[in-house]
Amino acid sequence: MNSPLLPVGNMSTLRTKKLLRKHSTSLVLGILVLVVFVDPVAAQGGGPPADFEGIMSNLYDTVLLVLKYAGLVALAFGAIVWFTARKNSDRAENGMWLMIGGISMTIFYFGVTIFVAVLEWIATP
Repeated sequence: MNSPLLPVGNMSTLRTKKLLRKHSTSLVLGILVLVVFVDPVAAQGGGPPADFEGIMSNLYDTVLLVLKYAGLVALAFGAIVWFTARKNSDRAENGMWLMIGGISMTIFYFGVTIFVAVLEWIATP
């Protein structure tokens, strides 16, 4: 059955290899960031709850760092793209959406921080 929708023979493996070659740098970088920010030793054992609290604390810190810095980078990059767009409406729209996403992430970062601080204040006697 030769269908134009189904790859025949080595075409699917060639397409996969091409995609892996194209995105190899970002895949390796993503794995390295995951290993650095999330402590892999803490995930190995089913130890006492203190280990679980450590894992959750690392995850919370990682989420806050990503929200803060990715939001600020998106905000700055969006402003640069938007203000240098001149008469290119597509570029101006992309810059505007980057700025909206960046400011949303930054506001969400402050909101989560305040929410957790209020919960900790309520929980302490």
